[in-house]
Amino acid sequence: MNTKNMFILLALMVIFISGCVDQKKEITIDEPGNISSYEFDVFLEEWDNNTPVNTTTYYILENKVEVQAVHLVINSSKLEIFPPDSLGGGSEKEPIKNFVLLVEPANETVARPETFSRLANSINVTYLNYTLTQDVSRGMKVVNLEFEENVTGFIAYTLDAPGTQSFTFMKPDSEFIRVILPEGYVTGNRVFGIARPAPSSTGFDEKGRQTLLWVSSEMGGREEAIQVKYYTESAPMYFFAAIVALLFGVVMVLTRYSRSRKELESVREIFELEKEYEKKGQRKKK
Repeated sequence: MNTKNMFILLALMVIFISGCVDQKKEITIDEPGNISSYEFDVFLEEWDNNTPVNTTTYYILENKVEVQAVHLVINSSKLEIFPPDSLGGGSEKEPIKNFVLLVEPANETVARPETFSRLANSINVTYLNYTLTQDVSRGMKVVNLEFEENVTGFIAYTLDAPGTQSFTFMKPDSEFIRVILPEGYVTGNRVFGIARPAPSSTGFDEKGRQTLLWVSSEMGGREEAIQVKYYTESAPMYFFAAIVALLFGVVMVLTRYSRSRKELESVREIFELEKEYEKKGQRKKK
């Protein structure tokens, strides 16, 4: 191997090693987040004696530039967080913010509805040892949350969103996955936007917000990403009204064109008759 090739090989090795080192970095949370900014919904598996199940809920805020994620975790010590920019590029902003922990050691609590209701109404965050690191997995940014022991409770944080009426995220490691759209927005119309893959069920909560539910065990193994395109409830009505107005305008133009054409044909017939009369008059004079 000549000197030039050796130099190139060493340079590539240095870049690769430095890249691997720089990819993983620790995230420091200076202060706990604001509990009151989140909704801690005790979502239960109704068909199994109202048993709490690992659930991830995404609340798309009305400003469409932020998404709140709330995890209901049971006996878990790790959590992977994929910021939305993981699917489309690299944002240098803080990957998560307003981080809130409402958890208890799993060996000191029982995962039942009463436990989560009590935690949901707590006014103080939990102080347990944990680490937050940002890494790259499968070519995408991922934030790893790890506790020293298994915990049960709620984990909440806020993510930056693209600001469009479309939200795409990696399927979290939860049995139930929920997306709650802003009030006044819906999805499901193929012209304006749908959810892919199709949710297991849809409905509306007590605030009138459309909720989408996926059951992880019912999804295919290849369906790793979920995309929700949504729109205002009035969009189809306005679109239909615009189409009706456009069609009405087209009909009016065609009607006017037909009328003008008939008028021109009448004028032409009169002109032809006048010419015919003139020709007859000239023949009589001769």
